[in-house]
Amino acid sequence: MEHRTDTVYAGHYFLAVQGVALIRSVFDDSRAATQRVDEIREIAANVDEFPHSLAIPLIEHDVEDGYTQWAPVYDRPNPAIAAEQPTVHEMLAELPVGVALDAACGTGRHAAKLAELGHRVIGVDATEAMLDVARAKVPAADFRRGRLEDLPLDAASVDVITCSLALTHVPDLKPVMREFGRVLRPGGTAVLSDMHPFNTMVGGGIAGWPSDDITKGIPYVVNRVHQVSDYIEAFNEASLSVAACVEPRFGEAQVVQLPSFGMYPDASRQAFGGLPYILIWRLRRS
Repeated sequence: MEHRTDTVYAGHYFLAVQGVALIRSVFDDSRAATQRVDEIREIAANVDEFPHSLAIPLIEHDVEDGYTQWAPVYDRPNPAIAAEQPTVHEMLAELPVGVALDAACGTGRHAAKLAELGHRVIGVDATEAMLDVARAKVPAADFRRGRLEDLPLDAASVDVITCSLALTHVPDLKPVMREFGRVLRPGGTAVLSDMHPFNTMVGGGIAGWPSDDITKGIPYVVNRVHQVSDYIEAFNEASLSVAACVEPRFGEAQVVQLPSFGMYPDASRQAFGGLPYILIWRLRRS
């Protein structure tokens, strides 16, 4: 299911990026702050002219429909995956081999790594199109259709859980963490990654995929804001203790993908460079 939710204007977005860059430079880099003010004046004076006047529809999809459409291109270069995957795979490489669940497995990129490490892998996802890609990628794994809030697994049946860039789509973390706590054996490990709440609040609130013609709209699935305290509260209720927390930052690979970078590279770097981008947890079932 899809519906048009709003329209974003290029000039408004450029002004927003300039504003973030300005607040980050105004107290310690007057030269950069002056440059930002000059560019803000230029954008505001020409906001009704192309490219600032470009109006881009935002087309919201529900999770299943959105990821069905995203599945054929999901494994293309993705700045979120580039920021997240090295840390997750490093954490997984440290774990003993056992039965591993890749929850919200998508196209199976973490399932493939778990299988490579020697685990017996079960993948669960709500979208059949994603599961089709995962089955072709990791034929030895057991892929099942299911939801994070109601996993099709027995209690205390897995040693490792991964869940990548999916929790941001659920309205409430607690039912998901209860399920993770239920299926994870005592002493087991969960490695969870998600969009950082800062990122979701400043433009990363939409998980969009490539469109042939951006003027026809940006298709996306909503990323919800879950604060760090929301995760901690959900972990505690599920008897999951925090062993590590890593916050990969906006680097050059992520900044150059921003829609503002082509027009305003300095402002884009000043606005987002070094700020939190991804949130990664390593948890232990107590």
